[in-house]
Amino acid sequence: MHFLLGFLLGYYTRNRPLLAATLLGIALVCFIVVPAIALSGLALSVRRERLSRPPQTRVPPLVGLDYKTAETTLHNAKLNIRVLAQRYDTPIEPGKILFQTPQAGESVACGTVVGIVISKEDYDYKKGPGP
Repeated sequence: MHFLLGFLLGYYTRNRPLLAATLLGIALVCFIVVPAIALSGLALSVRRERLSRPPQTRVPPLVGLDYKTAETTLHNAKLNIRVLAQRYDTPIEPGKILFQTPQAGESVACGTVVGIVISKEDYDYKKGPGP
């Protein structure tokens, strides 16, 4: 670019202003106008791509909550809930969520199902579920 500006200045100082002006116009078009048009097209393409994606939301933390509270929290975040498993062997009180997937804080599409593992009452294999 410095070379080009020196070249144009040389033509201008040698009393060839018409040639210098013509070359300056060509340089402006090549180095400023054409890239600006290309970047504008790229920006429109990126905007169109982003608008075509489904709306996103963040997954709230559910571990330690009871099922009803978790269901309400997910409903407010425009997400769905599904119980993946029930664990009988945990020391945590029954009805509490032990694990969730996707994890809290992840960005997902609205309507995504969040799977949970929930604690259940002790299970006696001879009698069945506890009291």
